[in-house]
Amino acid sequence: MLRAIKQTIVKRGLLRRGARVLVAVSGGADSVALTYALHYLRRRYALDLILAHLNHRIRGRAADADERFVCELAWRLGLPSVSARVDVPLLAKEQGVSMEMAARQARYDFFAAAARDAGADCVATAHTADDQAETVLLRLARGAGPQGLSGIPYIACRHGMVIIRPMLDVRHQHAVDFLRRHRLNWREDRSNRNMRYLRNLVRHRILPLLESQLNPGARSVIVRTAELLREENEWLDSLAKKTLTACRGPRPGTLGMKILLKQPVAARRRVLRLWLIECGMDPDQLDFDAVQNVESLLGSTSGTVSVSLPGDVRVTRRYGELRVGKKTGVVKPFRVVIAAPGATMIPGLGAQVTTSWAKGVIRQRGVGVGHLPARASISREAVGRSKIIVRSWKSGDRIRPLGMSGSCKLQDVFVDAKVPRDARNLIPVFECRGEIIWIPGYRVARGWEVLPSQQTSLRIEVDKPRALT
Repeated sequence: MLRAIKQTIVKRGLLRRGARVLVAVSGGADSVALTYALHYLRRRYALDLILAHLNHRIRGRAADADERFVCELAWRLGLPSVSARVDVPLLAKEQGVSMEMAARQARYDFFAAAARDAGADCVATAHTADDQAETVLLRLARGAGPQGLSGIPYIACRHGMVIIRPMLDVRHQHAVDFLRRHRLNWREDRSNRNMRYLRNLVRHRILPLLESQLNPGARSVIVRTAELLREENEWLDSLAKKTLTACRGPRPGTLGMKILLKQPVAARRRVLRLWLIECGMDPDQLDFDAVQNVESLLGSTSGTVSVSLPGDVRVTRRYGELRVGKKTGVVKPFRVVIAAPGATMIPGLGAQVTTSWAKGVIRQRGVGVGHLPARASISREAVGRSKIIVRSWKSGDRIRPLGMSGSCKLQDVFVDAKVPRDARNLIPVFECRGEIIWIPGYRVARGWEVLPSQQTSLRIEVDKPRALT
């Protein structure tokens, strides 16, 4: 087992020397074996290990005993540990999802927060080759496409954290044999025998049936097939990403349809899947039906039409583009004073405003209202010592656009630029002394432009925000 884990780490480039690793430990045989393996390898890689355990509160006293076991394991190995408790049954009921889905979401939310607090470089989970085979079969039954059938990746990024799986080439029985050989204890989870859970049904009935009636090596064949599909998907994704770059909309969470419609249907689906993942969707929730529903929007003749996806996500077709956003989420109005010079985060939008005093003038016209990233130069003399505010637009807002006479309503600017109503709160508006001085992707206001006689200006840059928050 140790040899297989070392080979996987080296072959897949999972660890760098000196890495701080948060190890996900349930107390079961696989995660305990991973803990001892990484503890053994810590000197070779100069690893800084932290054990993390989430008590799902599904199994009452048994779950509490698992938590104590992991804490004692960390103490025996001289490692720090972190744990938390989440009422998963209540979470599943509130969200209307299965217990398995709620537990999975709770685990990853906990790992992401724990990794962030600990400053960990990655989270190591104990998924094995058996988990890989079970996952592929489950996804096949649910109608996953080639990407889903490629199984669990050796390394992935989720919610900003890097996840590594050093045991994907190890069978569960090998982990058990390792622990028994070294007389090491672990916890048995009785719920792993409960056939109400689909994974247990696949593990204890379907896979054994395939091995006894179809192919004794069915498990290994499934794992090998997943690996082949993963390699082919990496190549196809590299091609699809070029198309995605050409189709990506200028506003956050948007995708232009003109180029996409010219692609073969298989390419369209792959581009859409990559785009949805880029926008923050969980890849495990993107089965064939989900992607197909989004793809169907491309052929719709209605002016505005939308589809719902798992995770409270909605994709809408409007003005010749697709837009993804939270069904329950409209970005709340925001208003914040920006640092000048300096960097300021826009609350709720996830975008950053950076300002600096600079020579020369940036003239960025004709990009498109609200298109990000965007930048502009503002007269330093006009600003003086006044504060600049970035805020969301509100009814009645007006701007005096440079190069035009008079003023115009922002609502008219948005309508002329075909900015969807539900996307307008995503556009930051810059104000100084009660006057709107710049709209990203549009124009600087008259009276705030940098004159030829002025040596320096205030340079404002706004990066692209996250599409889903």
